[in-house]
Amino acid sequence: MSNKFSRIYIGSICNRDLEIFEEIKKFFNKNYNISIINLLKKDSNIFSVKHFKKQIKKYPISFIIVKLFSEKDNQEIYETIREITPDIPLLNSLDAVQTCESRRDTFRSIEQKSKKICVPRCYYSFKEAFEACSNGIKIVIKLDRHNIPDLPKDDRIIGIAKNSHDFKELTKKFKENELFFQEYLGKFDIIYKIYVIGRWTVSITSHNRLRQKENLSPLELIHIRVPIDKQLKRRILRLGRKMGLSIFGIDYILTNEGNPYIIDVNDFPSFRSIPEAVSLISDYVYNILLLRQQIYKTRVSVRG
Repeated sequence: MSNKFSRIYIGSICNRDLEIFEEIKKFFNKNYNISIINLLKKDSNIFSVKHFKKQIKKYPISFIIVKLFSEKDNQEIYETIREITPDIPLLNSLDAVQTCESRRDTFRSIEQKSKKICVPRCYYSFKEAFEACSNGIKIVIKLDRHNIPDLPKDDRIIGIAKNSHDFKELTKKFKENELFFQEYLGKFDIIYKIYVIGRWTVSITSHNRLRQKENLSPLELIHIRVPIDKQLKRRILRLGRKMGLSIFGIDYILTNEGNPYIIDVNDFPSFRSIPEAVSLISDYVYNILLLRQQIYKTRVSVRG
């Protein structure tokens, strides 16, 4: 593949799913003459404002990718990017990345930005969730933080409260702001995952962690690709645009009536089950850079 650009530099602030990110770096370098510059300190994955400024000064960064575990220190990263490099475009907007760190903020955003997307009823306070549970509504209790380092995904789900006693027992070790509450819609062996890269989408099946069984058979572990309902696809792409997400993942379940309910949103998921993702993500970013270069050349020629 011929290179239409001279060397291009993309900055990365990434500390999760690094295996696939390394593959993306190799693909960029080999096919597009694009280098990804680590804006975190080498060999430590620690963010330093001084190091960030040094790398920005050293390389003509034209694009930034942010893909982070949910940690308090991230606030310094967001503030630094907004202050020092406000004009450099990002793959997913900072507001979107920050929103997706919190389940509470994510579902508030969905409810505000897309009235036509169905989500389980959410409860944004301990009192509200407890009252609902006391009135007979089963409540799924999860940790509010989304991508927690070194914590298995199964441990992010605290449990299902079927009554007020269950609710008290499940929540007694936690602070209110550590938890997120949703109505439990019932037993579903399968959840569906949608992966989005620009306007490209694919959906696969996955075993529901709330119904996790021991010693799953090889067949149960297989991710089967399934078609996406056209209306759901349009709504998810529209939601991504409104939230500022270009590359993201959606988890949803299908009720007995066939209605899809979104139960999770992830900015820049791992794509481990999508082998073509490396090339698709690389192509998507390349095309954004190419379009920006063409727009820049057009503006310069018009001014001339």
